[in-house]
Amino acid sequence: AFSVVSKLLSQRKLDLLDELVSAEVLQVLKEKLSLLPDNHRDALAADIDAIMYTTEGDVRIYYDDDGRKFVSILMRFWYLNGANLPDEVPGETKVFQIVFGDESTEEKRHLLTANYEFQREFTEGAKPDWTITRIEHPRLLE
Repeated sequence: AFSVVSKLLSQRKLDLLDELVSAEVLQVLKEKLSLLPDNHRDALAADIDAIMYTTEGDVRIYYDDDGRKFVSILMRFWYLNGANLPDEVPGETKVFQIVFGDESTEEKRHLLTANYEFQREFTEGAKPDWTITRIEHPRLLE
């Protein structure tokens, strides 16, 4: 899901995210994506083969005021991306850069991070669909 959604974000195909991402998050993304430079937008895309590491950041089970049961999982992803990003980005945070090949055919890749929160209702009779309720690409989507 992370790879598919990140590629659609990069391509600004937000209409294809209606069933996957909450309406509130989509609204915020529409505003942020319209202001992004092309190289930052390109850096959002995470090819499934370029995902280097994933880990869960937080797992919560909670009930709303109506007694419905929900599960929320925050996932953190580290992925390689070849977008043309500067070595230093705003906020003086270093972006890791990895060089593949020898000096004559070097291919630069940046190791980037993203946080996606997935939520699902587990109340009896609820649809078994997961929805993304938070999308963060630090230093890219700010």
